[in-house]
Amino acid sequence: MKQLSNTDLSNIRYIPGSPSEAKGIYNQLKATFPVGKEYRLFADPIISAERYLWTSEYEGEVLNIMQLSEEKQSLIKNKLSTEIGKLLKAAKAFDDPKLIALLYQCIEIPSLKDVFIVGDGDSENVVLTRWGFISDTPGAEKGILDKIVNAKRVPMSFKVQYPDESIAAGAEVFFEYEGKKEISKSDSLGSITLPSVKVDSYVKTYEKYKEEILNTKGFTCYENGVFIITVTQKADMLFKVELSNRTPKTDEKFDLTYENEKIEIRSDAKGEMLLKQVHVGEEVGVFHNQSGKQLNFICEAKKEYYLIVLDEEIKPEAPLHDMKFQVLEPDGSASANTEITVKFGNQTRTLITDSEGYAILKDVKPGTKVDVTAKKENTKK
Repeated sequence: MKQLSNTDLSNIRYIPGSPSEAKGIYNQLKATFPVGKEYRLFADPIISAERYLWTSEYEGEVLNIMQLSEEKQSLIKNKLSTEIGKLLKAAKAFDDPKLIALLYQCIEIPSLKDVFIVGDGDSENVVLTRWGFISDTPGAEKGILDKIVNAKRVPMSFKVQYPDESIAAGAEVFFEYEGKKEISKSDSLGSITLPSVKVDSYVKTYEKYKEEILNTKGFTCYENGVFIITVTQKADMLFKVELSNRTPKTDEKFDLTYENEKIEIRSDAKGEMLLKQVHVGEEVGVFHNQSGKQLNFICEAKKEYYLIVLDEEIKPEAPLHDMKFQVLEPDGSASANTEITVKFGNQTRTLITDSEGYAILKDVKPGTKVDVTAKKENTKK
């Protein structure tokens, strides 16, 4: 048997009757619940010279609930509520009102200091000492366990803000309370409400950034309370895509890399791209697929936009072509050795026809207007 505590009987009163009857009631409970062993919620009282030595069948380390953190106390209270529920459920199977009435007397304790945890590792067992006793001190708290088991539930409201106290809309917050975990996002006003939380229970909040837990904080729930959660600041990043002449560039594809993620995004009809809710101070890599251009931007809290300038497109010039002319005599025969003058743009060139009346003008841009004059002796054509 594991010893938990040794207490005297001063300033306390045993509800079921004489304090000397506590051992007999313990044996009665042990005999009533031999299968599920729900009786082990109660410590075994050993009376000696107006004192009680409280022991337990459980083995392992012994801790008093008051030695635990506020968060751990809250979890133990939830476990205690569950164990008392199991005990009462098992008792109802006997359909004995006297047994139920006795159990409600037994789950009275003078102080929360009478709650112990016994066990090792994952096996933690809640055990009550001085069960069935209440304090005889005037003004002392009564019904301690009843308040834990049947605690009032209320909505718990949170305001989520950034360190500068501005509203944090769309912030992801992690909650741990009453043995469960939840994730919620703040609304446009930076509000989150947990609809049903036990009064006096402990609620732990935190955020995650790149798998790291940040801004951990604990709150004790009370009625009509409003609790403040401060999170790492985030901001929207507006990118403007322009050519060097400040003309917006639409439908350009980019790869954006940030927070260990990679997304594909295109510039809209205004040449803009919006990346929502990026952690302030986070580096965002921007890669332009077509040109291979890589840029990096640091997210700032109140920056209006981030400019991406692309080089203007240079359309390749059409290839140059040769122009071939043929000069004919009035009778249709080839006019050899005839001088041809060609003018185009700001150029003037002179060509001489070959034996078949042909002359070639090299390297002319398509679409170019060319003026041609053929001259032989005193004749112009």
